[in-house]
Amino acid sequence: MKNLKSGFITTTLFAAAAFLGATAHAETSALQNAYKSTNVKSALIGVCKSETGKSGKLTAAEVSKYCTCAVESDGKLTNAQKWEIQSSINQKKNPSSLSFVQKQNQDLKACFGPQLTTKLEGLTQQAMKAAQEAQSKAKK
Repeated sequence: MKNLKSGFITTTLFAAAAFLGATAHAETSALQNAYKSTNVKSALIGVCKSETGKSGKLTAAEVSKYCTCAVESDGKLTNAQKWEIQSSINQKKNPSSLSFVQKQNQDLKACFGPQLTTKLEGLTQQAMKAAQEAQSKAKK
């Protein structure tokens, strides 16, 4: 799931994932259990729904759509692509310039549909603004 999150954070659309997420400790335990499941994909979608739903920013139907699309999309990434994303992040570069990330974003937008995409973009903007304000306050 850490790879899933790092892939999402790479673009504006996916910054919402970080905003909607919950505590890392609870998520780590739940993820460990998901990977022990006899249906890992379904269990990962369940963890995503549980954690994303805690924010209260999306309806149950939106959470379900978001998590299904996100887990499906992450499942299509190869290890080499995940390494390339992580390498870009480590180099303090934005991985959204990578062609496969751009394709993944387009596929996700199509999966989400226009309404959920617009809502996620709005939540992303709110999260980025809040992060900038917090950074400004921390510098003072």
